[in-house]
Amino acid sequence: MRILIIQHSDKEHAGGFRPLFARDGHEISACIAPDEIGDVDLSHFDGLWVLGGPMQVWQADELPWLAREIEVIRDAVLVRSMPCFGICLGHQLLAHVLGGSVSQAHQSEVGLLHVEKSGEVAMFSGLSGPLPCFQWHSAEVSRLPEGAGILARSEQCAVQAMSWGQTVSSVQFHAEIDAATLADWYEIDGCEEMLRQEIGSSADHVFGKLTAAEADLTRIRASLYRHWLAGFTR
Repeated sequence: MRILIIQHSDKEHAGGFRPLFARDGHEISACIAPDEIGDVDLSHFDGLWVLGGPMQVWQADELPWLAREIEVIRDAVLVRSMPCFGICLGHQLLAHVLGGSVSQAHQSEVGLLHVEKSGEVAMFSGLSGPLPCFQWHSAEVSRLPEGAGILARSEQCAVQAMSWGQTVSSVQFHAEIDAATLADWYEIDGCEEMLRQEIGSSADHVFGKLTAAEADLTRIRASLYRHWLAGFTR
């Protein structure tokens, strides 16, 4: 399959999902927003992933390229019915496109935290909670799109995972993150400093915590990936 991945930095890639794509022989193309979003032609692709970034959904009025990205997502989901998966900002953009609302969170979530499944759901099949996950967000889905379901939540954020119809799913947390991917993030100017501003001395231990949790993180990624792939056959 041909999968387009919208990234908001060349360092903020699909991380731990990349071995799964490679194993199954998918053809992956990265679109780095904002520079490349204007050239997207979805007719060349079978599925869409939208990753995270530091911008906010409500900035579309001041960022024309973000408005263009929203139109690309709307075309993929509502016109072409493409299987789509969103992470963090991508999760929020999907909710926005589908008619939900995104607002400033009452409390940011940053670091290796946990989410709870909302019952026995296919997205997290075979996994028992609480589930470890890397978080870095200050906005959240505040109103669920009509017809969407909440598949996971945390104490601070009610919509940690969402599904809509047969082909759209998304997570607020950074399911792609492992220690190697965070090391790539650290190559972005100011990233490490921003993380330290958010979580202080806990940043000294974040790589060790990610490494210790890698077995669980791998199982979560595998379950999310299987669930999303099932959208091609539903």
